[in-house]
Amino acid sequence: MMYYEIEDESGNVSTFRLRQRVADEQVEPPQKGELAPLFYLKNDEGFPVTSLSNVSYGNDSGSIIELVRFRPLVLSFYCNCWGSYAPKHLDSIRRLAPQVEALGGQLLILTNEPQKEIGRISKKLYSDVPIYHDKNFNVARSYGVFSETSPVWDRIAGISEDVFTPALFVIGADRRIAYSFVDENFDHTPDVKAILKAIFDGKRSK
Repeated sequence: MMYYEIEDESGNVSTFRLRQRVADEQVEPPQKGELAPLFYLKNDEGFPVTSLSNVSYGNDSGSIIELVRFRPLVLSFYCNCWGSYAPKHLDSIRRLAPQVEALGGQLLILTNEPQKEIGRISKKLYSDVPIYHDKNFNVARSYGVFSETSPVWDRIAGISEDVFTPALFVIGADRRIAYSFVDENFDHTPDVKAILKAIFDGKRSK
């Protein structure tokens, strides 16, 4: 990051932080029919976090392959730092959660929020939906919803920190994407009917 100081006519000095893009290769979000990128879940000193490495963590670990073995997975990325968009997205997830459960699916939320904030998010959902901290944006990066090359703060007003793009995926037992939602412009919500249909079709295809 670079800092610039600007002095106005009255002699007041203001400091501005200039965010710099980091050159990396942008990964495109997986589309319907494509394999969902592999990731693992673990507890790091009691704090649920994600991992991309296949390391044995005892009984507290699991992979996406194990998650989708018996029930379709609805994977949602969420961040409180989305400003006015955040409560709208979280409310849609809150209303979606019981429908996913009733249809035989499962919901998992990945966030970049700290442990204390994850507890607050859980209370707002009024449910026991598992929420994991996406450590170092590893999973979001592999799903194409986080990039240093095309940062959200560069195109969305009101966001000044590194965040991932709002996204939701339905993943079937074959680890294929059955539904893909990526909201680049922060102006839509997931299609509930399409999500539930993807879960239902995923169960029938077993």
